[in-house]
Amino acid sequence: MTLQILSSPSEQTEKVLREAIEAAIPDSKVIVSTGGAGHFEVKVTAAAFAGKNRVAQQRMVYSAISHLMSGDTAPVHAIDKMEICVPNTD
Repeated sequence: MTLQILSSPSEQTEKVLREAIEAAIPDSKVIVSTGGAGHFEVKVTAAAFAGKNRVAQQRMVYSAISHLMSGDTAPVHAIDKMEICVPNTD
């Protein structure tokens, strides 16, 4: 079994990551940036995170993108940084 890692992450993968998170977490605002070959950073802001602990918030995001991280040819190798924010409702 050979693990294939992208030599240069594409804007398409960033777009697919963003769309997957936005589809799974209603009213979320998502920023995705490339951290290196197959590595990404995400910032997700969503009211759905309110009242949940950090682990539960991260699970919501990973659940949304797990299909992009599984298999030998997965386009996403790692999320190097994940920033979770709850919007200010004041």
